Amino acid sequence: MEKPIVLVWLTLRGVAEFTVTEAQIARWQARFPELEFLHVTTQEAFVANLSRATFIMTYHFCEAWSPLIYRAKWMSTPAAGRELLGDRFPEHLKVTFGTFHGAIMAETAIGMLLAMRRGLLPGMGLCTTEAPWPEHLIGRRTISGSHAVILGHGNIGKAIGEKLAALGVTSTGITRKNLADLPTLLPQADALFLALPGTPETTNIIDAQELAALPPHAVIINVGRGNAINERALAQALNEQRLEAAFLDVTPYEPYPEDGLLRSTARCYLLPHASAFAPEYLEMAFEEWAEIYRTTFAR
Repeated sequence: MEKPIVLVWLTLRGVAEFTVTEAQIARWQARFPELEFLHVTTQEAFVANLSRATFIMTYHFCEAWSPLIYRAKWMSTPAAGRELLGDRFPEHLKVTFGTFHGAIMAETAIGMLLAMRRGLLPGMGLCTTEAPWPEHLIGRRTISGSHAVILGHGNIGKAIGEKLAALGVTSTGITRKNLADLPTLLPQADALFLALPGTPETTNIIDAQELAALPPHAVIINVGRGNAINERALAQALNEQRLEAAFLDVTPYEPYPEDGLLRSTARCYLLPHASAFAPEYLEMAFEEWAEIYRTTFAR
């Protein structure tokens, strides 16, 4: 009897942490000997084997390939975002997205906040040969006792809130249900975290009006999607010192242009969509996959 095939094509943006290795495939195969893990490294090989697959693990899918997946029962992706797979699939196919990212991304997001609040970034380079032991560090704040607003309170937003609570920060999560509360919450926000999907509804959800409502000492941290903040309004607020800082793991265009407006904006710190980078990334993704397989498909 032939074993069900798990077709694995996991490579994204050339990032090592997002690219499955033969050693990982071997470990996964040993965990589930009743399955055959078929690892491919190119789109051509992936498409050529789609008709054989019972289970599919991938970052990428194209609607034109749908007629080839008549055997498939389940397609899973480690990614949290929907844009790489699209949203149109055969009715018989179970489709799941990664929900494990919060644990990694929350550490990044809070690290960004601490880097500013505790003077790690502003203090870099202060100890020089001319002033080896300066008397004053640029004024910082403690985060314990502060209030954070988390716009986008799904798996990632909730993970940020849990880690903030451990550091003594009170947080308020904003979803569609209480979005109307945002204008009254922004003036109370010492930090504003964004963990939103990239949809038409979230485009420029933080615009000039919302930025003006934040206190001048507020820090903005976006680990969701880059469409959520109006970049021109953000640049103006930072350059006019109406905000303390912005940390953006995501930008409106990726890769962000060399001459992009935010590159020359004061106290705007950019990451290359890297808040989930971690050596454990795919192992965490597989543990989530394994649990779904055991509870839904294993006999």
